[in-house]
Amino acid sequence: MSIFVFAHFQIHDKAGYARYVELATPIFMREGVKVLGNDEAPVPISPGLKADKAVLLEFRDKAHYKDFFSRPDYVAAAKHRDAASTITAMRFERFAP
Repeated sequence: MSIFVFAHFQIHDKAGYARYVELATPIFMREGVKVLGNDEAPVPISPGLKADKAVLLEFRDKAHYKDFFSRPDYVAAAKHRDAASTITAMRFERFAP
């Protein structure tokens, strides 16, 4: 069953975040992670929510999700993301009626 990750970011270092994107994008593509949404001007609905970027990712299953986030090349890229932004994220499963 598909696993989704929704993340939103407050970016305080645009150059550092751009470096993360440069490093991480080929990894997402190579590993078959689907980027379902990527918005650099998200419109918050909840009062008080602030975000400079929102992303929705789809993984084939939990094993794919776990493997991706433990890959050494992605872990190295994510250090740039973490230094350049504050991330809030959640994982959830596809709805199955």
